Amino acid sequence: MTDFIRRCGRSLEAGGILLILINVLFTPLMISRRGAGPPEATALFLARQSTSAVAALLLIFGCLGIHLVQREVYGRLGAGAFLAAFVGGCLLFAVEWGNVFLVQPVARIAPAAFAAVDKDTFSNLGFASAAGLFALGWLALSLTTWRFGNLSRPAAIATFVGILSIPILQALFKTPGAILGNAIFGAGLTALGRATAGRDASQKAVPR
Repeated sequence: MTDFIRRCGRSLEAGGILLILINVLFTPLMISRRGAGPPEATALFLARQSTSAVAALLLIFGCLGIHLVQREVYGRLGAGAFLAAFVGGCLLFAVEWGNVFLVQPVARIAPAAFAAVDKDTFSNLGFASAAGLFALGWLALSLTTWRFGNLSRPAAIATFVGILSIPILQALFKTPGAILGNAIFGAGLTALGRATAGRDASQKAVPR
């Protein structure tokens, strides 16, 4: 179990690093290279969403590691937070998978059809529900980690502040604000992953 938790921690650490990379590198590149066609049809979009899919998958295992470290102390509240983060992560991975193998080919081959689907309310609801559950899950999981766990409290706070700040900073500063919020969130996840990977499973978590 110790080795599995360590691997989950490393997954979370890698997922946080990829999240920073996606937003600091890929997002500005996509903005700077906007052309006549939809950006979803470009190879850069394919690279970004492929990286996002890998990051989402890593975060699924990462939240599992946090849960295994703290499951004995944070009770139903923590279990509910883990479940929301886990299911939200799975849904987000499914969205990113669809972006890679469905959205990008359709945008490239049939731009008019893609434009119609992109405006469809049901399609947008699917993404919004996945992103919303993912965000709520990580907000709750970072909060319960700060309150009940023996993992890094500063990392839990950075994760909480980061994901909470994304919509606020985006509303205030547009894309640069969203990039900054995601970078803070990614840094928090990276630190939480490092703390999880360094956790000795023989140590029992106790409420602080």
